[in-house]
Amino acid sequence: MRKNSFEILTATMMGMTYEEVENAVKENAVVLFPVGVVEAHGPHLPLGADIFASLNQAIEIKRCFDDAGRSCVIAPPFYFGGTQAMTRQFAGTFTSAKDTIVASIKEILESLDRFGFQRTVFFNAHGDDVQKKAMLKAIIESNEVLEMKSYWPEYEDDIPYQGFTGDEDYLLKIASFQLEGAFDIEKWPEDEFDIHASAFETAMMLDICPDMVREDKIKGLKPTMLVGDQRRKWNEGNAENLSLVPKAYVGDPAGYKYIKAHMDKVYQAYADSLMKLLK
Repeated sequence: MRKNSFEILTATMMGMTYEEVENAVKENAVVLFPVGVVEAHGPHLPLGADIFASLNQAIEIKRCFDDAGRSCVIAPPFYFGGTQAMTRQFAGTFTSAKDTIVASIKEILESLDRFGFQRTVFFNAHGDDVQKKAMLKAIIESNEVLEMKSYWPEYEDDIPYQGFTGDEDYLLKIASFQLEGAFDIEKWPEDEFDIHASAFETAMMLDICPDMVREDKIKGLKPTMLVGDQRRKWNEGNAENLSLVPKAYVGDPAGYKYIKAHMDKVYQAYADSLMKLLK
């Protein structure tokens, strides 16, 4: 068994004692909260790709905080989120209703508040609208009644495109994402809608957990390009349109060979922004 086999557990509060949690509260530690889903990601990526990504982000950002002498802890990851898109039609995709997610997240935040923590920051690597709306509802409602405040980070340049005004008091405005530093791109994917288990996500997974990528499965995968009304059908996720995405990916997974991810640079820049915002 590999030494880090349980990192998804031990790197979080689950690897701490209650006294260590109490000490973290006394140090005014920030809580990093990874959220995601268990969802089909083609024949080549694991079902847990999204939660692995958000947890890895939290772990790496915690290291940046530790190096800077800033206290933070990682909450146990929440991975039974919501999926409305077509991947919910595939085996292995678990999805919860919006009300279920909201109730679960609020109860987790109530626990963190009871422990005495003052600030919690969400890390979400799952783009489904059901997930995002549920998380934001839970944050808004919790912030109204709890002493602890929860925050949703968003890159500054994405704020208007994600439906925010920029004035939300729960929003953390992260410095704009620098694509050039995050990825070396020899050749761009042919389709801009390269959004799920495709070139960029595959390259990212190869950078953060290469052992989980089934590279031998990618060779026979043809691009799945969605245009026009097909994109709406993808988002609606109805079974009668399953032929649009027969292998549970959207884009060109094989395009990963032209892309090299450097997620360590992304995490450091992200952490620097967070530390400035959470003084």
